[in-house]
Amino acid sequence: MSKEFIEEWYRRIPEMERDLPIILIDGKVYSPREVYEEVMKGTELGEIMQSKLERMASPSSMTYEDLREIRQVAHERVKKILEYLPEDFSIASLSGKIAKGRNGIQKVLGESAVGYEIERILKLIRR
Repeated sequence: MSKEFIEEWYRRIPEMERDLPIILIDGKVYSPREVYEEVMKGTELGEIMQSKLERMASPSSMTYEDLREIRQVAHERVKKILEYLPEDFSIASLSGKIAKGRNGIQKVLGESAVGYEIERILKLIRR
């Protein structure tokens, strides 16, 4: 394992996504920025993170557990993204339904937002 792998991977992550969850280790989610910092410091956690990212970068190496964890990370990403919205934010659907506040928006978007974030995570890991 070389730090160059993570340096290259991190450079390709858009700035606005560097603080969103990307990986789950021992029940805790970490952002690309946290992964980068741990790897650059040379910590044991950084080695675990890098090893996992390198393995997950190959679709043929993904396990069922990896996919389950990615789904969990996707839920955390949606929560984090919704935190950025103003409390009184609302959206309207084409059918005329209006979702108000973070909880309302999360209910309306539901699994479609999680599905999008799963795809986004996989794209970011495999860049």
